Amino acid sequence: MAILFVGFVCSGISCIILLCRIPAVDVVEYPVNIWMNPLTLHIFIDGFSLFFGAIFSFLFVMVIVYSSYTKKRYYPLLLLNLGVLLLTVFSKQVLAFYVFLEISTIITYFLIIHKETKESIQAGFKYVVMNVGGAVLILLAVLDYTSQTAPVFFVTGCLVKAGSFPVHVWLADAHPAAPSPVSALLSGIMVKTGVYGLFRFAPYFNIDLSLVVPFALASMIFGVFLALIQSDVKRILAYHTVSQVGFILLGIGLQSELGVSGGLLHLINHGVFKALLFLCMGCVIHATGKRDIHHLGGLQSKMPITAAACLVGCLSISGIPLFNGFVSKTLLFHALDSGAFKVIFVITCAGTVASFIKLFKHTFLGELKVSAKNVSVSMKIPLLVLSGLCIFLGIFPQAALSLTGYTSSVWSISALSECFLPVSLGIVIYVVGLKTRIILEPIHTRITIDTFFHKSGRAIEYSSKMFSKMLTQDTNYYVMYMILLFVLFFFLLNT
Repeated sequence: MAILFVGFVCSGISCIILLCRIPAVDVVEYPVNIWMNPLTLHIFIDGFSLFFGAIFSFLFVMVIVYSSYTKKRYYPLLLLNLGVLLLTVFSKQVLAFYVFLEISTIITYFLIIHKETKESIQAGFKYVVMNVGGAVLILLAVLDYTSQTAPVFFVTGCLVKAGSFPVHVWLADAHPAAPSPVSALLSGIMVKTGVYGLFRFAPYFNIDLSLVVPFALASMIFGVFLALIQSDVKRILAYHTVSQVGFILLGIGLQSELGVSGGLLHLINHGVFKALLFLCMGCVIHATGKRDIHHLGGLQSKMPITAAACLVGCLSISGIPLFNGFVSKTLLFHALDSGAFKVIFVITCAGTVASFIKLFKHTFLGELKVSAKNVSVSMKIPLLVLSGLCIFLGIFPQAALSLTGYTSSVWSISALSECFLPVSLGIVIYVVGLKTRIILEPIHTRITIDTFFHKSGRAIEYSSKMFSKMLTQDTNYYVMYMILLFVLFFFLLNT
């Protein structure tokens, strides 16, 4: 209990301080000289970094309160990750951003494998391999930022961190395998660091952010399709992270005031409603021990607070009026000037509606199929807070929109009427899918995008074994060579 209190106080203080700075934000830079380190770390605080830092801190507070049932070693990792993530978003230099991002990756790995099950170990391995691979690309871009390949490397590395299609495969495994509070952080926070890197450092590499639009559209449509055919409640939410990140990337890729404001607002909204949904499903799994919708149902009578909170989350992510997802999706839709883009946008929204009708109906409605134990009050409090925030930001969106610099009104009769088509189409998709059993018993295929990464992994493993046979000296010698090489690089870069 003492360590829970310390975690709550530390994360709460950081959240309050950052929120209090937002109304009177000004650009501040603090040079920090690290002992026995020749590099000076520059902490850079502006409206954009505060925007991210406040969201991160708030969601960490919710997760720490929710996580009262976990082991003690879990909290130091959470607090350490919060501190490193704040350093990530407040770092002015791209090299410092990379360093802290990688430290966060390693910490998150230990959070993912917290249960120490075979599933979590395998998912953690895939997570760390993919994310370190993305980090290598970012580092290559940083070391040779003037080359023509640097923008490609940096964008690709950030897309891996963001869990964007087609480099999303780590996300679909890490979310279900991790503890539900960690899944909430992965979806609500961790994937946003890739988006932050793109938005913050694109000018440094002379990157045209319109390059990410095709990846954004692919993430939207493929993510929602893959979510629709899942039966594991956490995999449904995991693939929707892929899809919803597509919305955010689409907004910043459009590079218009309306698009960027909609993308940044959706970043806030997604962090709130996806954290809410993961925590709701965490309550369901904690109470029943089940996470397959075929084994769930009728839990509304046993878990009314969780059911009500989950309904709010489902309505929010589906873009229903008076909930926060509606506002950001409306802004993004109005920012589109291509008919093809609008068609993809509407289909994705419709698929989202169908997915969450399926999730809510087969988890909470119908005949009770499973016994459920009570969940603690500490697990319910974050659900109530996040549900209230979803409704508040839906009714008073300007409270969050002001952080993006957008001041125009978003409410209109036309905007309300525009949501009728995706909602209606989503209901049709669900009904047809239910009648044909496609969304409950999809046709299984062995051909997945994982195949490419598995083949690549085997090739790397083979190459590593061949390289290992070539090593004839003690490992310490090679470590010394690497250190000398890094020292040489440092002096070359600073001359």
